[in-house]
Amino acid sequence: MSPEPIPKYIERGALRRANAREEATQEARRDPKAVARRIKAAAREAQVTPKAYIDGLATDKAKLTPPDGTKPISAFWSYGLKHPQAPLNDWSEPFLSQRFIAEEWATERNKTRPGAAQTLETTQGGRELDDMFLWEDEVIEALGGEAAGFEEGYAKATWAKISDTYAGLAEGRVIVFGQDADTRSILHQQELGALCKNPNVGLHNIHFAYEPDQKWPEVTRAEAGTDAVRAVAQFNDPTVPRYIDPHGFAAQAPEVRKAQIDGISEAFAPGQAEAEATKAPELQAPPKSVRTPLWQVGFKQPLKTTRAVTPTSVSRAGPVVDPALAPRPLATGMDGPA
Repeated sequence: MSPEPIPKYIERGALRRANAREEATQEARRDPKAVARRIKAAAREAQVTPKAYIDGLATDKAKLTPPDGTKPISAFWSYGLKHPQAPLNDWSEPFLSQRFIAEEWATERNKTRPGAAQTLETTQGGRELDDMFLWEDEVIEALGGEAAGFEEGYAKATWAKISDTYAGLAEGRVIVFGQDADTRSILHQQELGALCKNPNVGLHNIHFAYEPDQKWPEVTRAEAGTDAVRAVAQFNDPTVPRYIDPHGFAAQAPEVRKAQIDGISEAFAPGQAEAEATKAPELQAPPKSVRTPLWQVGFKQPLKTTRAVTPTSVSRAGPVVDPALAPRPLATGMDGPA
């Protein structure tokens, strides 16, 4: 099956969200003290320090639990892709975060059935944390910096914590907006593991919105590109566990390929691969009424509006970062919801 273009209304909506977020981020950089005042005011009302308030927010299940009577499909996302109409990253490259594509997808689903879909940032807790702009150094400094407990890496650690909480509350089928999970992302480091351990989700309920990379050999796409393998393996760092070399994998004998996949699956999610294989067919596939739309099965930007189709890295709160250009491991991964 050839990848289908994403619908224009999804693309336009995602771009509107991305550009609106960029404007808000720039405003936070111009006036970080205003952001800090909002956070401090909320902390005073709760009678705790700003750091204690934020730490509590990251584990507050009540603010991440869907409204009564709803059972939304939870969406997760990682990184982004080049798009000429998207905000610029730190290297002056225009990138569109998968976050905004996922949010627009959820919004459209909710128009026809309220409460049908969500992302972390659309939950009460996610919105509140997102509005704190903790990725911005100016805001951290306005909150008191290290002297107030906001050490280097605090933003990523906090988003990793709230991501873990969010993944632990998911139920049933979940959708991952990304082709796979980069080892630097919160999707890889936190969310996929939490989803596999979540008894209400499990490995068999993790579905990727897009087909695997078209540049992979066909045998790799067929055997290592399944949802179950992409949910446990990684394809970008041979120094990190659970690595599969897309091209080297295809050159191996079939039994070696199977042994590698079985080993990764068992090491990451013991017993789940076997459990998935024994499920009744009707439980392995989602009901037709909630099947992933065709455009999500394979993603390709319309040719007239993009220069690349391979997802690349994006900053959670603002400008995105191309992994190929990054001089160090990214500070963002949630760019889960990495």
